[in-house]
Amino acid sequence: MKDTGFVVPSAQRHRCAVMYGFDAKGALMARHSVPGAFLDDRPEGMTFESGGQGLWSTVDDLLAFGRVFIRGGAVDGTRIISEDTLRLMTTNRLTATQRAEARLLSMPVFEAHGFGLGLAVVMDPAKASPLRCKGGLGTVGWPGAYGGWWQADPTDGSVMVFLAHNSFELDQLAMGVGLGVYSAILDFHTLGSAT
Repeated sequence: MKDTGFVVPSAQRHRCAVMYGFDAKGALMARHSVPGAFLDDRPEGMTFESGGQGLWSTVDDLLAFGRVFIRGGAVDGTRIISEDTLRLMTTNRLTATQRAEARLLSMPVFEAHGFGLGLAVVMDPAKASPLRCKGGLGTVGWPGAYGGWWQADPTDGSVMVFLAHNSFELDQLAMGVGLGVYSAILDFHTLGSAT
C-alpha cells in the first residue's frame, strides 16, 4: 500500500480527487472544506493522526488491503497480519446486549452486522445491507464518510471497491440531495455480486 497515508506529498497532490457537494439548488459543486467535517488539506506540522479517519488512498491500495482478508492475512506470499490479529479484526466484538440496545435506538445496521476491530462483519447474510457490506458469513468491509466503500468476502474470495468523493449537509440529505452515491453503491454491489 504505497499510496496510503495521512499526508499526500506535495509532488503527488495533483492525483487527489476533488471533493464534491451540492449547492442550495442541489447542483453538484466542488467543495474545499466543510467546517467541522474535513479540511482541504492537512495543515503543515499537524502531528495528530487519527487511526480511524483522514487517510488518503487509491483503489489499488484498497484492493490490496481487501485481499488480506480473503487470503488469511497474507498477500502475494507476504504475511501482513498474523492469523490471531486477523481473527480479532474479523470477529464481532459487540455483545448481544449492545447489539439489541442499538436496534432499540433505530440502528438497523446491527440487525445483520457486528463490528470487529475497525470493520463491519456480516453475521446474518440474509439480512445484511450492501451499504455496510453484504456477502457470506464473515464478510468484512466499511463505508467511508464521503462515499468510498469496500468489502472482502472470504466465502467466495471476492473483493469489491467503490470510490466516490462527495459531501453533503444533513438538511440536504433529509431532502434527498446526495443520496445518489448510496444508490450507486447498491447498483455496483448488485452488478459485482452477479458475476
